[in-house]
Amino acid sequence: MNQPNPAREKAGSPLESRYRRLLRAYPGDYQAERGDEIVGTYLDTVEPGRRWPSPHDALDLLGAGIRERLRGYGALGLAAAFPLSATAALNTLVTVAVFLLLQIELNDPGVTGLDPAGPFQTFGAVIWLGWLVVGLTATALPGSWTRTAAVGALLLTIAVPPVAVLTGQPRPPLFVLLPAVVLGLATLALPSHPGWIARSLPAVAAGFGAAVSAAFSLAENGGNWFTSYRSTPELLAMAGGLMFALVLLVGLGLALRADDAGLWMALLLAAPAGLLGADQLSQAIWGTSGGEPTPAAFAVTTGSILLAGAALLAAALAGRASRHRTIRRRVRGDACPTCGHRPEATAEA
Repeated sequence: MNQPNPAREKAGSPLESRYRRLLRAYPGDYQAERGDEIVGTYLDTVEPGRRWPSPHDALDLLGAGIRERLRGYGALGLAAAFPLSATAALNTLVTVAVFLLLQIELNDPGVTGLDPAGPFQTFGAVIWLGWLVVGLTATALPGSWTRTAAVGALLLTIAVPPVAVLTGQPRPPLFVLLPAVVLGLATLALPSHPGWIARSLPAVAAGFGAAVSAAFSLAENGGNWFTSYRSTPELLAMAGGLMFALVLLVGLGLALRADDAGLWMALLLAAPAGLLGADQLSQAIWGTSGGEPTPAAFAVTTGSILLAGAALLAAALAGRASRHRTIRRRVRGDACPTCGHRPEATAEA
């Protein structure tokens, strides 16, 4: 008697159709050429009774599809830039988290006249503690554990504003929370197998944040500078500028080695760096109302920063794709000076 073939039984099933929907991340010609093979491979490996692709399979398919599209654009450096950007974003968050915990959240709530949220000034403390946990996990347990911790910290960051409204507790202002959310989204691309330098960076970032807080405490000499979120827009703008300057420095260093991943990283992090200075930029452009920009002015400024960052990235990607197509056409059109052969097959491969 013939044994049933599990892959054949899954053919045409809802599971297969869901895998095929994930295949849309690939270019159309790649789907037509290898789609059946890819889906069949995944169906052969899943356990009986499963109706949905596992999160690992879904991320694997989407990531591979995006890389294949970038390969077609001649922009594989952008794929390599995602883990670099995630590392920079995480270490920026760790630095900011340590500074804000020490300088604001653990400070006397009476300074700002707020009702304390437990031992902290606001609910924002759970956000910063969450990102510190992600930094610790990135050092001790990189890979899936770190990405899981990053998802949890990101959800905490998003959940704090509605929870604060429901409970009537204070929270950090949006000019603090918004860049934290965007940087948190970037951390979801953290590398699975970072080197020892990347694993040591969260500790360095935490130490830097603590050192800056200690320096401010000494400079205040018992005063109340920078002890509430409303007094930190300038510091956040400086943090964004410093992050972007370091990213550019790394990008230029990689470019000297003919690696464009660092420059793509700068494009990916241009918008998050701008968001860290959105409050200051809003004040400079639109003026202030009661010492801070109006909600409408802040919304317009942050929207413009996000659109500008997306436009820069899209323009760079379009330019790279156009150049890549031109080179491919030129290669296909050039004949070998010795034998007269035109390398169409080689160019297509």
